Amino acid sequence: GAERLLERHQEHQTEISARAGAFKAFDSFGNQLLTHGHFAAAEVQEKLAALQRDRKAIEKAWNTRKQLLDQCLNLQMFNREAEQAESWMGKRESFLASEDLGDSLDSVEALIKKHEDFDKSLQAQEEKIAALQGFADRLIQNRHYAAVEVAERRAGILARWSQLKAAMVTWRSKLGQSQSLQHFKREADEAEGWMGEKMQVAGDDSYKDPTNLPGKLQKHQAFEAEVVANKDRIFATITMGQALMDNSECMGREDDVSSQLETLREQWDALLAQISEKTQKLREANQQQQFNEAAKDLDFWLGGVGAQLSSEEIGRDLAGTQNLLKKHQLVEADITAHEDRVSDLNT
Repeated sequence: GAERLLERHQEHQTEISARAGAFKAFDSFGNQLLTHGHFAAAEVQEKLAALQRDRKAIEKAWNTRKQLLDQCLNLQMFNREAEQAESWMGKRESFLASEDLGDSLDSVEALIKKHEDFDKSLQAQEEKIAALQGFADRLIQNRHYAAVEVAERRAGILARWSQLKAAMVTWRSKLGQSQSLQHFKREADEAEGWMGEKMQVAGDDSYKDPTNLPGKLQKHQAFEAEVVANKDRIFATITMGQALMDNSECMGREDDVSSQLETLREQWDALLAQISEKTQKLREANQQQQFNEAAKDLDFWLGGVGAQLSSEEIGRDLAGTQNLLKKHQLVEADITAHEDRVSDLNT
């Protein structure tokens, strides 16, 4: 390569330098001959001039060759760095060309982590690209023999670099949309599962068992409060999905998002309706039980009152009669006191 040629060329310079003493001695000897008026002074003068010309020609040829070899070495160094930059960009371009944007929130976040690492390496590579550009600029300014080739390759690398950075921005934007979409999908799936579980609880027929109906009603009211407390979470998920639709950020999955939004709304409405229906049934069952118990108590009371009223005892004397009259008045008062309870049963 150019480095080996430069080494060999430098060896020639070493050889030339090694002969400097001989040249100097020959030149000194010739001048002495001229000083002493040698009969062949003209020939000596001609030889000295020819030697001087040849020596300068050799030095010029060496310098010209040195400049050419330096340019060859610089070109090889430029091409080597250019190939490294192109190879680096090629690998990243292949990675960015992938259509994988994640199929779950975890996979999307893993890709975002890769993007962050990618971005750090891009920043590090920025310095190398700038150095390569500066190297190319110097070669062109110094009128390198391959200046046109260098300029074309520099332009190609800088164009690919700009495209790569633009692709990075685009890919990050798509990952952001994918992250929002997968976040909505996870939240929506969890909300659907949660509402499905609550629907089963709300749909049981425990109201048919009269055991501890007040306790069941109280428990159901606590259950209803829990459901209502999750309203904001459910509607936050719906708002999230609707924003994806409104901003056209569904990445071609508008039908899926729309369908899931409809399911969430329908499930929520159905859950509230089911809770309301069960509340009504529990209250009716509780009221029925209270009615039955009240009717049973009144029936028992009526039996006792009837027994007292059916007595044929009228008293044997004034005192006995007055005593019976007092008892009757007490029964009458008791009947009056029960009128409200009887009325409640009839309403």
